[in-house]
Amino acid sequence: MNARNVRLAGLCMVCLFGSAAVPAEEPLQLVTANFMKVDAQMPWAKGHPNEEWRLNGLKSYQDGRYEEAIGRFERAAWYADKYSQHYLSLIYWYGQGVPADHVRAYIWSDLAAERGSRKLLAIREKMWAQLTPQQQQDAVAQGADYYDRYGDAVARPRAEMEIRRFARSMTGSHIGYRNQMLEQQNGPPIHGSFGNATAGMLASSAVAAGGPTSLEAYADDRVEMGPYWQQQDLELETGGRVEVGPAKATPRPKHTD
Repeated sequence: MNARNVRLAGLCMVCLFGSAAVPAEEPLQLVTANFMKVDAQMPWAKGHPNEEWRLNGLKSYQDGRYEEAIGRFERAAWYADKYSQHYLSLIYWYGQGVPADHVRAYIWSDLAAERGSRKLLAIREKMWAQLTPQQQQDAVAQGADYYDRYGDAVARPRAEMEIRRFARSMTGSHIGYRNQMLEQQNGPPIHGSFGNATAGMLASSAVAAGGPTSLEAYADDRVEMGPYWQQQDLELETGGRVEVGPAKATPRPKHTD
């Protein structure tokens, strides 16, 4: 595995779906990396608002500040971050730090699976099968508004505008020299591959020890939009497994006028 691929093999996303996998006395685990490992990736995420908000959301979540984490994941979702949309679906499905809301969980899951990830589609369909007929109707009725705000058609252009602006600011020159690069020294980027630790994760430690190169930080799959989104989508499908089991039923909340 070359350095370019190693640096993309970082954070492992936990995609367990089922009450047996999440004991009531334990908090829902979204990723396998700890707070410090997540924080170490912040320099790599700079200029990519989807990644910056996602990592900040994970830090808040791991610190037990769930309301703040949800807000930050929503900001990442605003910039087309499918990982954060997946996190939000699990948070609302299991009611971690908020009242369980299966309708909202399904909508976020549907958004997360928008690009056709087989793993995210499997979770989405399992959630749908466990909704009541009324909840399914509610999800359909409410879903269009979420897509208007967070769907790729509107969210990806937002992210691309910020990424391009950052790339121009880092590689341009006020006096004509056009090959400047920003050096990063805080470890390889972590994007959120599914599953458990892999050989790629172990190899990434060796790359981190010497620090990434400028060419790694500004490779095509970081600043060119086509390769960037292709790499994001590829990571949704590589490594690990998704366990889909029966979810614990949660009563619908009563609404009062």
